[in-house]
Amino acid sequence: MAIQNIVCYSLSLEFQDAMAHLRLVEPLQAVGINILSGFEKGQSNSELIRNGDLVVVQREFPKRYNDYQKIVEVSRQAGKPIVFDMDDLLFFLPENHPDRATQYFAPSLLPMFEALMAADLVTVATPRLRRELATYSDKVVVLPNYFDDSLWQLRPPVQKSKDEVLTIGYMGGSSHKPDVETITPALLDLAKRFPDKVRFHFWGTQPPAELAGLPQVEFSPHYSYLYKDFSAFFQTQAADIFIAPLGDNVFNRCKSPLKFYEYSALGAPGVFSRLDPYESVVTNGQNGLLASSLDDWTDCLVQLIENGDLRMQLAANAQASIRENWLLSKNAFRWEEIFQAVVDRKTMKKEKNGGMLNILESMNSQLFETFRAREATERAFSVQMGEQAKTIQNLTDQGEHVRDELAFAVNELAFAMNERDRFKQELELARQKLELARQKLELLNAEVLEYVLSRSWRMTRPLRKITRIIRKVFRR
Repeated sequence: MAIQNIVCYSLSLEFQDAMAHLRLVEPLQAVGINILSGFEKGQSNSELIRNGDLVVVQREFPKRYNDYQKIVEVSRQAGKPIVFDMDDLLFFLPENHPDRATQYFAPSLLPMFEALMAADLVTVATPRLRRELATYSDKVVVLPNYFDDSLWQLRPPVQKSKDEVLTIGYMGGSSHKPDVETITPALLDLAKRFPDKVRFHFWGTQPPAELAGLPQVEFSPHYSYLYKDFSAFFQTQAADIFIAPLGDNVFNRCKSPLKFYEYSALGAPGVFSRLDPYESVVTNGQNGLLASSLDDWTDCLVQLIENGDLRMQLAANAQASIRENWLLSKNAFRWEEIFQAVVDRKTMKKEKNGGMLNILESMNSQLFETFRAREATERAFSVQMGEQAKTIQNLTDQGEHVRDELAFAVNELAFAMNERDRFKQELELARQKLELARQKLELLNAEVLEYVLSRSWRMTRPLRKITRIIRKVFRR
């Protein structure tokens, strides 16, 4: 019976990052298989398993160990095969990898290893990753990451004149900073050798500190983890040469060549590390350049800077190889074939797979019992701290209220003191005016008295009497 529904448990599916989109969403939709998401909004739904033909558990999801155990239990009871999907060798993160420094994947490692050994099928992104995991499971198959031609368009390469400035671009998440730093001396050398000819643009990853301060270096922050949004954004960008350095370690050797596809879509050639991911798709000198040492990187980039015809040839050939071999639309059928085969075989592990799996299940159960006890303690402590925080916040609020009242009182007092000072000034001014008026009055009184006592005042007294009589007569 043909597969119709696949139940997926992934921490990436809800947000549809590159892993979920390229390894689940787009290939399954392309072949008409429905995806039933068993994990949404932080909650797992194991009942969906009975509605599916197959169960897919992706990458670090088993760190939700209680949910994972329930998924395995229900799948076995319902007779539904379990596929475990991985796109990175997370068991061997290099020491300088940012996710190792933060221990982001540490709680996932043993549960993922158990899922690897217990699954009816393990799907991986590259042949090298398959070889690394084959020691632990004989059911590992390769489902490569392909170029999603429903999202990406292959932009025709454009030739630039010799006088135009060239952009060397790098695109990648912040976890790739150690990889970029492996070729920093070569990039510095180019910046000094071609100060007016070359500029650098970094998308997502901060440029190395030695380059960051140079005027010809530009940085654009990470745009979106949603792969559809990222692809739409990145296709509005441009560069003339792309770089894809990788530190030489087993983790990087197991990665897929996604950058080759996405760089080539923009119509620009690339220089790639001579490691498994790119050696699988790049033929040196035909559809890209491969570099190992710093001298290789410098030589390859100088060639592309100085030779516009080479840039055009490599970019055109890269797009031709993608059209011929790596279009998702031409390869989505592989998901249907591989998943259909595991459903038809019905070789689900109804019994535990040997002593190693027994040990892993026991170890994980004990570890996660410890984790759960610790989480319970932390939750209780968090509740206690929350109550204390509320008390502190209440006291703080009361203190702020008292502080506000005190501030108001201080303002009122300041206003009253200002009013008092103003009144004192007005009172002083009035006193000064009164004193001036008193002095003037004393002067007038003195003048009047002097005048009254004068001889002229006495001599003219009869005349003033006659004048008053005459005025009275004429008023009648």
